[in-house]
Amino acid sequence: MQREQVDVLIVGAGLAGLSTAMFLGLHDITPLVVERRQSTSILPKARGQNPITMEALRVAGVAEAIYAAIPPGKPAITSVVSESMTGKVFHDHVANRPDFSRFSPERPGMASQAMTEAAFAERAQALGTEIRFNTFCEEFEQDDEGVTVTLRSLDDDSLYQVRAKYLIAADGIRGKISKELGIDKHGYGFLKAVTAVRFKADLIDVAGDNAMVVHYIQNPNIPDGAGVLVSTDFVGEWVANMSADPDRDQAGTEEIIRTMVGIPDLDFEIIDSTSYDYAHQIADKFQEGRIFLTGDAAHVMPPTGGQGGNTAVQDGYYLGWKLAAVLKGQASPALLDTYDVERRPYAEVVCTWQAANLAERRRMDEVGEVLGKPMDHATMMFGYSLMKGAFVPDESVDAVEFENPAAPTGRPGARVPYAELEGTDGPLQPRTLLGPYFMVFTVADNGVERATTTAKDFGIPLKAFGVKSVAPLGAKPSATVLVRPDGVVAWRGDDPTDIARALRTVLCRERELALA
Repeated sequence: MQREQVDVLIVGAGLAGLSTAMFLGLHDITPLVVERRQSTSILPKARGQNPITMEALRVAGVAEAIYAAIPPGKPAITSVVSESMTGKVFHDHVANRPDFSRFSPERPGMASQAMTEAAFAERAQALGTEIRFNTFCEEFEQDDEGVTVTLRSLDDDSLYQVRAKYLIAADGIRGKISKELGIDKHGYGFLKAVTAVRFKADLIDVAGDNAMVVHYIQNPNIPDGAGVLVSTDFVGEWVANMSADPDRDQAGTEEIIRTMVGIPDLDFEIIDSTSYDYAHQIADKFQEGRIFLTGDAAHVMPPTGGQGGNTAVQDGYYLGWKLAAVLKGQASPALLDTYDVERRPYAEVVCTWQAANLAERRRMDEVGEVLGKPMDHATMMFGYSLMKGAFVPDESVDAVEFENPAAPTGRPGARVPYAELEGTDGPLQPRTLLGPYFMVFTVADNGVERATTTAKDFGIPLKAFGVKSVAPLGAKPSATVLVRPDGVVAWRGDDPTDIARALRTVLCRERELALA
């Protein structure tokens, strides 16, 4: 049997798999991606990129492509809870959304999953990734040195093996890798069976011309009293999401759509439909040896709130630099153990937030009673702070899992704040300087030189900036601040000579310190 060798094999060319490939490519690691489909997604599916995702995509060099992938219409969003598209509006999400520009330099994107996957695939390939479609993961076996994966080409039904140092399971909700690893899942479980009906109709006079339109319908005259109408990438094409019923005929479906739109004699054409389940499930662990779970393979959530795809992309962002650092000998393999402890707590919160949104918007009171009310939107997105992981704790500050993003602490484990520093050569904004490298902001006279020399000794990419004060980052004005490639504060201290000690901790190279 033919056998190949790669550093990283990624199973699944969805948002999670392709984002991981992109971020590995930025660090000069070229993975192999295999996908059982014939291409990336051709359906709109999930839509929208939050500012944190857009920051990551700016680093990946694909942000402008995502911004350009806006659907036809005015560059604005309609997202409301309403009686129907033409009826009474009960709540306007956009009007009541926090001002995200206070927390990030990036604005949200509005690209569909289909457009996003295509852009990711192009960028990943430009960075050296090979993508093989029509390829199925037949079986795998891991040992202490790597993972042997048997792949089947669906073009000619031939089998061959790939030996990888690491395997990324980005194979989605129905993927088998996590099951075969014996990783259990927890959560509320099954939430709702739904049917999504794609149809053509001229609704611009009632829907408006915003590029993205979502109506969460609450109406006693449709099944279960709730549904969703959402625009697509194509003018005049819509999706009506309703409770599933295997006995419903086309006439019944048409009546529901007319009620959701609010036009009894609406003329439209049904294109197709599909049924699936909403669920709330989180894997008990995101890593088993040399195999990592990302995206829907790790966390399953309903689409209410639009964070499922965002969380998948961010999985790749946070895992990519760590895996690359280990493969390049910059970090100990122990660094990879921090992926689970850093990402799984956030996945728990996001999955629950989405399910709580579903309960509110689709009148599922029994779910709401178990999961509670959705937490504040801005806090959920911008306030997450690591409790454990690849950073040096600051014992002078109380550690909380979610802090107020309007009053960021800048403590190690938290996002480096969106704040302006007065640099020696002009204003600096750390969140606009993010890249595939560590960053240091220092007041010390020899801080830049010390950081640069230390980075060379460690063989890591790092950019150091002299500033007049780091107080805007929540640190003592004269401190030195170290930031990870994913924008998380890694360490802060008074003496820049401690950067070497901090990097050993962050990169899990403490054994070198013990032997020194």
